[in-house]
Amino acid sequence: MSTRVDGVDVSITAGDAEALRGLRTWLAEEAALRGRVTARESPPPEGTLGPLLEALVVAVGPGGVAVALVTGLVSWLRQQRGDLTVRVERPDGGSFELSAQRVKGLDMAAVRAEVERLSDEIDPG
Repeated sequence: MSTRVDGVDVSITAGDAEALRGLRTWLAEEAALRGRVTARESPPPEGTLGPLLEALVVAVGPGGVAVALVTGLVSWLRQQRGDLTVRVERPDGGSFELSAQRVKGLDMAAVRAEVERLSDEIDPG
């Protein structure tokens, strides 16, 4: 039995730190993701206060965590105003982007297919 846990970097490519904080809060509500979502921050630029939120790091492992992550991303994006884009990057450098504009127009069958496809991209094992 494998106990592999990979880090998946999730970052907002269109938006700001406020949107990323909102995504962090949303994902923390998913039972399968509790305790797996952390913030990646950089030191503040000179003359400013507080660190800069750069990305979220999600520890993906067995037990449907990839499905929970993609479901959370799609659900969150469907609730956003404007066209935010989430970029998901695996430790091996593979990545994909998911935009609010694209997922808002999907019916439930298409959402399920997209969740399955993207979950396999995160954790092909």
